[in-house]
Amino acid sequence: MKYFTLTIFLFLFQLSFSQSNSIIEFGQKLIDNNKLDGALTYYETYLTKKESKTQEIQLLIGLAEIYKLKLNYDKANNYYAKALIVINHTQNKDLEFYYNVKMAEFYRKRALFAEAVKHLENASVLLRSYAIDNKYLVNYYSRKAALFTEYFYNPDSTLFYGKKALKLSKLLDDRNGIFYSTLEISGVYEEKKNFKKAISTLEDLISYAECNNLVHNKVDAYINFTRILIKDKQYDKALEEALHALNYAKDNELFYGEILFTDNIRNIYEKLGNRTKAYQYLKIRLKLTDKYYKLEHNKFLFELEEKYKLAEKENQLHINKLEIANKDKELSTNKTRLYISVSLFFSASIIALLTAFFFKRTKEDNRQLKFLSQQNEFLLSEANHRINNNLQLVIILISDQLKKTPDSKNLQLKNILSKVEAISTLHKHLYKNKDKQKINISNYLKDVKISFLEVFKEHDIKINFIVEPISISTNNAMYFGLLLTELFINSIKHAFVSKENREINFNLKQQANMLYFRYSDNGTTAIGKQLRLKLIDKLCRQLKIEYKIDTQNGFLFSFEKQMSNE
Repeated sequence: MKYFTLTIFLFLFQLSFSQSNSIIEFGQKLIDNNKLDGALTYYETYLTKKESKTQEIQLLIGLAEIYKLKLNYDKANNYYAKALIVINHTQNKDLEFYYNVKMAEFYRKRALFAEAVKHLENASVLLRSYAIDNKYLVNYYSRKAALFTEYFYNPDSTLFYGKKALKLSKLLDDRNGIFYSTLEISGVYEEKKNFKKAISTLEDLISYAECNNLVHNKVDAYINFTRILIKDKQYDKALEEALHALNYAKDNELFYGEILFTDNIRNIYEKLGNRTKAYQYLKIRLKLTDKYYKLEHNKFLFELEEKYKLAEKENQLHINKLEIANKDKELSTNKTRLYISVSLFFSASIIALLTAFFFKRTKEDNRQLKFLSQQNEFLLSEANHRINNNLQLVIILISDQLKKTPDSKNLQLKNILSKVEAISTLHKHLYKNKDKQKINISNYLKDVKISFLEVFKEHDIKINFIVEPISISTNNAMYFGLLLTELFINSIKHAFVSKENREINFNLKQQANMLYFRYSDNGTTAIGKQLRLKLIDKLCRQLKIEYKIDTQNGFLFSFEKQMSNE
C-alpha cells in the first residue's frame, strides 16, 4: 500500500511539475520538511529516469545531502564523489562551483575546517574566471560567513558575507538562503555582545522557519537561541525554550540537535544551582555523545576499543563462572563433612566408608578444578594471541594500503595506523605484565615514541623524551598513548612548515600524588593562534582532566592529574 501510494503521488507530481528545476525544488522541499525517507525514495526514483546530466548531478548532490542529515557520512561522500565524476564529464562550471560549496559545508559540519577552506578556495578560483549563477552564489557567501564565524573568528567578515548572501537570497526568494544568512548575522550580534539584538533576530528566524515548515532550520535557530539566552542570564526562559526545542528535535528524529539541547539544559540547571537535574542531563548527554561519536569520523577507533573491551569482559566472565563453580563445590564438601561428623555417633564403620568415599570425590573435584584452571589460562592466552594477531593484521592491512597510496593522500592512513599501533603496543605490555590492572607508563610511552622514530628522522625532528617509571591504570594508559600519538601527529603535520631547527619535548613526571604531563614543540605555525584540537579534547574528557594550551612561543600542551584517581 505504501509503495502504491508513493507511485500515485509521483505520477500526480510529474503531471504538475514537468520541468527539471521543479523536480529538484520539490525534492528540496521534502528535505526542508524533514521527510528524509520520502525524499530518499523520490530522488532515487528520478535518478533512474534522469532527463539530463545537469539533473543527474543535482539528484546525486540531493542524495548526498539526505545521507549527511541522516549522519551517514560514508554514503553522503560516495554520492558527492559520483556527482563529481558526472561534473567532470560535463565541464559545467556552475555545477562544479556548486559541488565545491556543498563539500565545504559537508566538512564544516564535521569540524574539518581545513578541508572546508580548501573547497571554498576552489570555488573562489572558479568565481574569478567564470560568471556563476546567483542561486549558487547564495550558498557560497553564506558558507564563507559561517567559516569566518567558526574558524577564522572574524565577525566583520562574517557580517560582510552574510549581508551579501541575504541580499541575493531575497532577490531570488530563496528561503534557505534568507534563513542561514540571517542566522550568520545573528552570530555577529552574539559575538559583539549585543544579546538583545541577537535574541530578537533569532525569534524572528524561528517564526520564519515555522511558517515555511523548515524543520532543520528551526532546530538550528533554537540551538543558537537557547545558547544566547544562557549567555544573557535569562535562565528560566532558556530552560523553557530548551525543553520545548528538545521535544521538537526528538519528535523529528534530529539526533544532533537532541545532543546540543540536552547539553544546554544541563548547563542551565547548573547555572540555576540544581545539581541533581544537571547531573541527570549530563548522563543523558554523555550517552547521546557516545552514540554520535560512533556514527562520526572516529568510528573505527571506537569499534576497535569496544571489541577489545568485549574480549576482556568475556574472559572475566569465564573466570567468575569458574570461581562460582569452585565455591559451590567447596560448600558441598563442607556440608558433606558436617554430615559425616554427625554420623560418627551412629556408626564408626559408616564414618570410615563415607570419609573414604568423599575424600576420593574431593580429590577428583580438585583434579577437575585444576584442569579447568589450566583450560582457563589457555583460553586467556589464546584470546590475547588472537587480539594481538588481529591488531597486527589491521596494522599490516593499513601499511599495505599506505604503500599503494600516493604520498600526498596517505596522511589520514598514517594517522589511523599510528593510533592502532598505540593500542597494539598497550596490549603487548598488558599481556607481558603480571598485574593486568596497572602498567608501567614509561616503557609503554617509550615504545610509542619508537614507532615514530623513522618519521622524526624523515622530517629532521629532534625529540627530547623524559618519562618517569610510573604505574597507572591500563584504561588511562591507553588514552595517554593515543594522546601522545595525536600530539606527535599534529606537530609533524602542522608545526614545522618553514622551520629548520625542529624540536619536540615531552616530560611526564610524578610529584607526591600529582602526575604532570608536558608536551611542546618549537614550531611557528601555531604562534598566537587559538587552537581547537577536537580529538585531543575528546581524549582529555575520557581522562577527566582539564588541560592548557599555550601558543605564545610555539605550541605547549600540559595538564595535571591526581594519582589517587588511578
